[in-house]
Amino acid sequence: MSLSDRLRGTVRAEIRAAFPEALLNACAAHGIHLRHVERMDACTIRADVYESDWDRLRELAPRCHAETEARTRRGGSRDRRQLTKRAVLLCSLFCMSALLLWSGLHIWEIEVRGCETLTSGQVLRALEDSGVSIGTYWPGLSADAVRARMLLRLPSLAWMTVNVSGSRALVYVVERTEKPEIYAESAAADVVAARPGILRKMTVLNGRPLVRRGSAVVAGETLVTGALDSLSHPTRYVRAEARVLADTWYEWTAAAPKGREKTGGSERVRGCLALQFGKKRVNLFRGSRKELDGYDKIVHEYSMGVRGLFAFPLSLIREEYRSGGGTGAQASDAGDRLRETLAAQIDGEILQTQLSAFSRDGVRYTGLRAHCLENIAQTAERDPP
Repeated sequence: MSLSDRLRGTVRAEIRAAFPEALLNACAAHGIHLRHVERMDACTIRADVYESDWDRLRELAPRCHAETEARTRRGGSRDRRQLTKRAVLLCSLFCMSALLLWSGLHIWEIEVRGCETLTSGQVLRALEDSGVSIGTYWPGLSADAVRARMLLRLPSLAWMTVNVSGSRALVYVVERTEKPEIYAESAAADVVAARPGILRKMTVLNGRPLVRRGSAVVAGETLVTGALDSLSHPTRYVRAEARVLADTWYEWTAAAPKGREKTGGSERVRGCLALQFGKKRVNLFRGSRKELDGYDKIVHEYSMGVRGLFAFPLSLIREEYRSGGGTGAQASDAGDRLRETLAAQIDGEILQTQLSAFSRDGVRYTGLRAHCLENIAQTAERDPP
């Protein structure tokens, strides 16, 4: 039974007549909505009717030579009478309705879409400086004013808008397209190696290659020259263009204080609870102002709203502080961050990685050895002849 049916109230009516279909046709003509119609026998029908239409059905039945009887009643005036006897419950419902209405007029969740070079954090900080943040009264916002402030704070934005649905704000951003490098086709240039490697594949679009597949090259070595020699004409200079794929190797090391290591003993877990209301946090555990050094913190947040549909300012936060036996996990996390940084830096792909970890002089080191396949071609301008 839906909430709207519960509020309106329904009556399970039993209709008895020689021809019950006559009353059904009369109900349809008078706008009386019968639902869940069930035939009991040739002369008896049961159906649900709204409480507001029950008296009209009783008045219409004698005209069709039919008798009606209320079998069961649900919701409607019966529930309202019970609520009036429970002042605390009625007051609680009123306060909850008022809280929901107040909450729906404020922004409690902000989602940013469309970021490419910018990060969501940069957009959120600029939004807060522009007057849009958690707890903002959204009916008082001006989309044009917010857009103007955002374009001033983030020059890389070409366009943005804020769409508010209930208590959720969807921020769509479009970044500016960088102006391509403009150069003269007649300008002489070579293609050199950006870093050492072993050539695997080379695609030359313009110019004359100086190396072959399988050659080992060093950083700065010319791969494709823009000088085109001729036996019958003087040397002609062009702008060399090529894509050169080479096997490359990286060795990176990340360092962290050894004090963050967990050595010896079994893992200990400490759980803490807190309530978050808007930007205000209330800790529900003792010693909430003490710092827990040497612990890894894992935060679980349980929102009272429906994610992607409705946001509510109240949420329950459960924090887990873990200690002991975390060295391997920390080394793995450091290795993952190194791999992500390397993948974002190279123009290619990572083929193989190897991690190592050791400690020295109070510092924990995590090493990464990576074998990559990347484009090492780099354009180097030539001085005019």
